[in-house]
Formats: sequence, structure tokens, C-alpha cells
Amino acid sequence: MYDLRTYLATKDLPGGPVYIEEQFTAEYQLMNPQVVDSNDDRPLTPGRAIGGLISLALLVGTGVYLFLAW
Repeated sequence: MYDLRTYLATKDLPGGPVYIEEQFTAEYQLMNPQVVDSNDDRPLTPGRAIGGLISLALLVGTGVYLFLAW
């Protein structure tokens, strides 16, 4: 089965529509019991902690910028 939304969005392209199989779509993977039931219990590494802090700083910075720009 193919992802209908991707087909409808790309059906008028010069190269033809893009077909993505359903098992590769985000909706299918989120509903997959193997993905939903898996726990992310990997240990926190320094790289993941630093990456999380950088992501948080960027998110807060964007929020402050949008708040002040308004």
C-alpha cells in the first residue's frame, strides 16, 4: 500500500508522482507496536547531554526573539 498524501502532493510533477510505501511513513511507524512499546533507556552520554542543552538554548532563544520582535 502506498502513502496517498504523498501521491496527491506530487502527482503533477514533471517526473510523475512519488510513491512512498506505507511502512516508511511517519504515521505507520508511530502506530507500530514495536516502536511504541520500546523504551529509550539508553544511558545519558556527555554528547547527548550537550546536544540537549544546545537544543534547549536554541528553543529558548527563538522564543525570546519572537517575544521581543512582536
